[in-house]
Amino acid sequence: MADSAASVTGAGAITGAASSVDDISSALSSSSYMGQMDAIQAQMQQNQVDKAKRDAENQRINGIADSAAQAGSAASQVKIQY
Repeated sequence: MADSAASVTGAGAITGAASSVDDISSALSSSSYMGQMDAIQAQMQQNQVDKAKRDAENQRINGIADSAAQAGSAASQVKIQY
């Protein structure tokens, strides 16, 4: 009877240990998932910052080009002299 009880207890310990390993593995997997998601979110935020910088530079360049176009248009208009 003692062998049978020891066998059941041993099997229970193995099952419990396997369950603990699964729990740890699951926690590590969840942690890895969260780490990866945090990295993706950080990259998306950096992309938004980079886009805002490009948009500001494009706006500045377009303003210069618009001013040059207006100056060219004004210079090419026929002037009426009295």
